[in-house]
Amino acid sequence: MDKLANLEHVSGLGWHDLRRKFATDLSGASLKHLSRLGGWKDPQTILKCYQSADEESMQAALAERKVARGAVGG
Repeated sequence: MDKLANLEHVSGLGWHDLRRKFATDLSGASLKHLSRLGGWKDPQTILKCYQSADEESMQAALAERKVARGAVGG
C-alpha cells in the first residue's frame, strides 16, 4: 500500500496501526460517528479490534465525569 501512495515504508506503521490510532484518538466520538468516519461497517469492530484504553484517555474521562449530588466526597 505504501508503494501505491508513493510513500516511504515505515516499519511498525501499517494500515491497521493507523486505523487503531484513529479509533483511539477519536474515542470520545459516538460509535455511530466514528464508524462512519473510519469506514467500519460494524461499530463492534472498533471495540473489538481497534480502540485501546490508554492511561491518558482514562484519566481525562475521569477528570470530566460529573459527580452526582449527595455522592461521597462530592
